[in-house]
Amino acid sequence: MFASVVAIEDKLAKCVQNYADDRCSLLELLRFLGKHPYTRFSRRAIVLALRNQGVFVERGLKYLVDNGVVGVETDNKIELYSLTCTEPLRNWALSLVELDWCQWQSVLRQVAWA
Repeated sequence: MFASVVAIEDKLAKCVQNYADDRCSLLELLRFLGKHPYTRFSRRAIVLALRNQGVFVERGLKYLVDNGVVGVETDNKIELYSLTCTEPLRNWALSLVELDWCQWQSVLRQVAWA
């Protein structure tokens, strides 16, 4: 259990270390997209799914798109976001979904204190 959490934390550290806003919300966004790896979502759908955390979703999506973790396409003038197809970014985002509750809490604590 501990080894898998440490491995994920090391991989995530590079992505989240420069993110100045709420890092836990960024991880929640990644985990949500990892649960639906082949689905494209509008910004509004993501905001609703993450319990109306609009400001954090907006900033988090921009950051993840800029860093290549999330892709964005336009369909009928609506921007649709999805998890990248690029490895290894996709793999470690998907690995967040596999964490049990205790492991997830450990990751959140580590990121909150980073």
